Amino acid sequence: MKLNWCSLSGKMACFSAGFVLILVAMQFGLTLLGVPFEIATGVSLLLVLPVVFVCCEMVFRQHKRAIDTLTNGLKSIQDGDFSIRLSAQHSADLKEALVMYNKLAQSIKQQRQSINQRELLLDSIVQASPMGIVLLDTFHHIVYFNNEATQLLQRPKLDGIPLHQCVDKLHPNLQRAIAERQTGLVSFEQNDRKQSYYLSFKKVMLNQKHHQLLVFKNVSNELIQEEINMWKNAIRLISHELNNSLAPISSLTTSAKTMVEQGKHLDMLPDILHTIDQRTTHLSSFIAKYAQFARLPKPNMNYHELTPLFEQVRQLYPFQLLAPLPAERAFFDLAQMEQVLINILKNAHESGSKSDDVAIKVVKDYARLRIAVVDRGSGILDGNHHQALLPFYSTKTNGTGLGLSLCNDIIYAHQGHIKLKNRQQGGLMVEFDIPLQDTTTI
Repeated sequence: MKLNWCSLSGKMACFSAGFVLILVAMQFGLTLLGVPFEIATGVSLLLVLPVVFVCCEMVFRQHKRAIDTLTNGLKSIQDGDFSIRLSAQHSADLKEALVMYNKLAQSIKQQRQSINQRELLLDSIVQASPMGIVLLDTFHHIVYFNNEATQLLQRPKLDGIPLHQCVDKLHPNLQRAIAERQTGLVSFEQNDRKQSYYLSFKKVMLNQKHHQLLVFKNVSNELIQEEINMWKNAIRLISHELNNSLAPISSLTTSAKTMVEQGKHLDMLPDILHTIDQRTTHLSSFIAKYAQFARLPKPNMNYHELTPLFEQVRQLYPFQLLAPLPAERAFFDLAQMEQVLINILKNAHESGSKSDDVAIKVVKDYARLRIAVVDRGSGILDGNHHQALLPFYSTKTNGTGLGLSLCNDIIYAHQGHIKLKNRQQGGLMVEFDIPLQDTTTI
């Protein structure tokens, strides 16, 4: 800010002119009284200089007082105090600067109040959150927490305590997951009941410093309800499929019995028996799929070449390779991985996509192998991507809802994740990853 010193310079000019005039007048008066010129000049200076000095001292003191007041006001802003207001009436020279200070202090005060109000609102929302929220500094000490965190960690106060000292009342599996900064679902048995917790660790910046945000929640009840709904859907689906097969079988059996008893239309018996055989075969296949899903074995992991696997699958469901296959071998169960590719490619061909638009891209991603299967079919409705991986969920008329769910279980057993994403120009991308090497020996 540039201060206006014109008024001060004007005062100094006036004092200088007055000093000269008074000095000349006194010198002239003493000369007329017969005092020699040199003595008259000295006497005049001795009389005038103290007066001039006192006047200058008063002017500078006034300006210094105004500058000190402005300096103290700026220091108060630096200390976070915006309540001080400076009067501009006692200093015409610094009036503009003092007015600008008052406006600046008022503006900063309003902004600070607005920020404080937003922080209070955000804190109220966080405190009311059903999820436990804990903020850690670089030394893993807790610097912020909400009410739910105190209940989940079973401690009334958490501020300033290291995180590892706050989890001693939790189940060992949950303690280990928190210590290892795991993100995902942690399940264990406690008090003859299955408990499940969701954990999420994320790095954040606060006040120019690195922090870590822990979000966790007991989702046991939600998962139990989801499991109940899943079994209800399974029972409805199995009941529907059984009725679809048993009703015609019962009707055909009754018709065949009547024909045999009456001895009429016996030539139709082979067709009736053939239809019954088809329905029983279909029902047997349907039940076998559910049995396979329930008895998914642990993967037999080993190192395998990629080319034979994809060539074998291509004979069943054609696809285009968008890039050459990596030369490295991968660590997986050959039979289960073949089943995953068959299920995903089968869905791609049945999605309404042209066969030429079904393609696969395989890329190496550090120690993982990332595989993406794409098509130009109908895709999945927004919001149903998560449900598509659940058992018994299907958008097909005759679908069992086990294909993608089985794939999801197999990929999870390979320590990988499967993702579904609609493509911009239409169609679906199913992406999953598997290890390139045995992670248990690293």
